[in-house]
Amino acid sequence: MKKVLLLGAGYGTLSFLKSLPKELYDEAEFTLISKTNKHYHSILLHEVASGAKDKNILFSISKLISRKVNFIQDEVLEIKKGEVRCKSKTHSYDYLIVGLGFQSDTFNIPGIKEHAHSLVDYQEANEIKEKIYHELDECKAGKKENVNIVVCGGGLSGVELVSSLAEELTKKCKQLQLDPHSIKITCVEALPKVLPMLSEYLSKDTENYLRKVGISVETNCKVLECKEDCIIVEQNGEKKQIDSSITIWTAGVKGNSVIENSPFFTSKRSRVEINKFMKPINQEHQDEMDNIFVIGDCSALLDDSTGRFYPPTAQIATQEGDYLGKQFKKHFLGQEVKKEFAFDYKGVFCSIGHKYAVGMFASSKELKGLGAILIKQAIEAKWQIALEGVKGIRRSFS
Repeated sequence: MKKVLLLGAGYGTLSFLKSLPKELYDEAEFTLISKTNKHYHSILLHEVASGAKDKNILFSISKLISRKVNFIQDEVLEIKKGEVRCKSKTHSYDYLIVGLGFQSDTFNIPGIKEHAHSLVDYQEANEIKEKIYHELDECKAGKKENVNIVVCGGGLSGVELVSSLAEELTKKCKQLQLDPHSIKITCVEALPKVLPMLSEYLSKDTENYLRKVGISVETNCKVLECKEDCIIVEQNGEKKQIDSSITIWTAGVKGNSVIENSPFFTSKRSRVEINKFMKPINQEHQDEMDNIFVIGDCSALLDDSTGRFYPPTAQIATQEGDYLGKQFKKHFLGQEVKKEFAFDYKGVFCSIGHKYAVGMFASSKELKGLGAILIKQAIEAKWQIALEGVKGIRRSFS
């Protein structure tokens, strides 16, 4: 029986399994390998870091997949021709689906790896929360006068994080009987505006809202170095220091480190270039890429309309997984696959705490306030319902 090996349990891989024809489970041996036994809703990691949510963003993988899929909890180390080396064991494959997710991209800025926290998985999000709460306890005990939280990156993750922190830490200060002014939250963005993927109007609206809730927004501010208690930046041609009790890096991501640690693949920023059938292309070992597919954050798919690669998002990962699952039977049977993947961009929405949101549909129609909040909640609930059905509806409101 042919062996189909799936790596990672993120949006792409689970979407693949959800759309895979059930009869294939009897024709091949499917094995899913994941570092943890939980799938986490990664677009909600900022709420774990702020304390707004906790384990309710976690899903037991074994409860999400068919019983006919073998699940192995192990850490993938390297991908080779015909086999995948893991921490505990090496596994062979006839077909390989790589959906290992992302890691933080530090762009080789000094001190980021050593002194900044990244928001890439549930464990790190929880560590950020614990670090912040520890700083607040120190402040309560009189060991510190204030807590300075610096978030580097004013994109979706950065804006959602600082706004959620502003909301939740106000509540926490009330519990601890701390002056909320003892906490300073700063959002640092190298570009002239936050949320650069949105219109000038929505970006400015977002910046004004962040300032209104007490967040310091520093645009045109390039991080040069990260130290234990501060970051060094260049803003408008001048160097300056921003004090920081805790620095969080949300300024860039790249594919999983397994890709760059696997000479078998030709990659850039740990992403493998793929065609519209999800197959690797422009590879040094191209003749050895038969029956290998890469989806999600480890893949780089060219957008013909812009000439640039699509940015890695949950939106494209779920669509790639869904497409491949529906077409996989033809690949498996050796039939010609004529239908190419076409990314259906829906738009982008950003929650700014629980009371405000902004966003833009694919049609470029803009939305803010209550309407945008409802759309954002619907996006989050849609994935939870896809995974758990009716139970996912209850979870989305917990």
